[in-house]
Amino acid sequence: MKKINFGTDGWRGIIADDFTYDNVDLCGWAIVSYIKENLKNERGVVLGYDSRFTSKESADLLATIFLNSGIDTYLVTEPTPTPVITNEVVSRGFDLGVIITASHNDYKWNGIKLRNSKGISLTKENLKFIESNISNKKRIEISKNYTKNIKGLLTQISPRQGYLDDLREKLPISGLRNTDMKILIDNMYGTTSGYIEDLLDDADSSPVVDSLHNFNNPFFPGIKRPEPIIENLSSMSEKMKKENYSVGFAFDLDGDRIGVVDENGDILETYEIFLLLSYYFLEYKKKTLPIAKSLSVSNTINNLASHYNVPVLETPVGFKYLSTHLSKNRVMIAGEESGGFGFDEFKDRDGLVSCILILDLITMSGLSLSRILDQVKTISGGTFFHRQDIDFNPDKRDDLLQSLKSVSPNHIYDLGISYIDEKDGVKFSYIDGSWILIRISGTENVIRIYAESTDEKTIKLMTSNLLSKIVIR
Repeated sequence: MKKINFGTDGWRGIIADDFTYDNVDLCGWAIVSYIKENLKNERGVVLGYDSRFTSKESADLLATIFLNSGIDTYLVTEPTPTPVITNEVVSRGFDLGVIITASHNDYKWNGIKLRNSKGISLTKENLKFIESNISNKKRIEISKNYTKNIKGLLTQISPRQGYLDDLREKLPISGLRNTDMKILIDNMYGTTSGYIEDLLDDADSSPVVDSLHNFNNPFFPGIKRPEPIIENLSSMSEKMKKENYSVGFAFDLDGDRIGVVDENGDILETYEIFLLLSYYFLEYKKKTLPIAKSLSVSNTINNLASHYNVPVLETPVGFKYLSTHLSKNRVMIAGEESGGFGFDEFKDRDGLVSCILILDLITMSGLSLSRILDQVKTISGGTFFHRQDIDFNPDKRDDLLQSLKSVSPNHIYDLGISYIDEKDGVKFSYIDGSWILIRISGTENVIRIYAESTDEKTIKLMTSNLLSKIVIR
């Protein structure tokens, strides 16, 4: 059996290859062992799933395992966004949240995410404990130890309304309902369908909310993978240009990431979304706590924070590292390059909350999104940012790692090295502020290259030089 690893945000595998019912079964018993041996096991488990192939069936399988082990299980009745499951875990004090999803991966994938009682990803040690119990031998031992005559109680739940009520209580929804914005939403055939409409668009409100891909289709037709990035948002951009929308938002399949399109149909880079959200807290909410960001995020965040005399904390890639700061109330916002942002009262990544905050920024400023971003960039400065994802042959993984070790910063760019960061992949930063990072994805057979510079030619040069030095296939 191929080893099951829980990476930066859970385990993912190819459906019918790695992600099989047999492997889900093994993971289920390993999770039982974790609950029984490490948690109080008093409040039970929330079990959610997305709109992919096999998601509901896999959730049903896990529910059976948990119930047979005496664990009370709260199973959602429909595909549900990850942040909604997280909110349910926290608000009702459950022991654990388990979500069947592969997030933004293409239709061939599925996976399992885990959230603890504080609504954040499990620690590395917790995940290692679960991984160590994934085997046929362990399954037999665990089932023998914990399968009892007293079964757990199954409760079917729909956490949607409770989540929406929380947003109405904690966010400025009532003020947004009085604006005359025309908003376009792309749900990418995923779990966020109808959420923004329920909040903002009814007979008693002024905004108009229209939607694209507002139904479930596990093939995601017309989209390479359900991720709100530039190559997937062209149809949304064209519609906005033709039909005079105020702003557009797109969510990945499980709703924890966001993409944004301005009133001109221009698709924002994820660092620009981070700038807008940070500016909202710094300028309009007068927050003074630090900002946390992954090391793959643009330096413009540091520039903006410096203007307001706010420190920036940098972590490896993976929201579980950012969650540590959020869970201890150390930061006002935490964000990653892939478009996931967490906040003081919503500590897991939440695309829907991010959407509401940006709408409030537009309302409070009285400006269009493009004009707000222009204002922000007078503070943060301009930049060019590039991300490239490249599939690699997993059989060549050792060769790839060896070739990475042999790369010298001077091979990439000869201006002069400022520092080298190896806490997640390898990041070379140069004295002119340019930098390049290469890391292996924790969930896919993909290498990710990130680069930033004030000169676009420098980005192309660094990326080309790096690719010439590494073994991919």
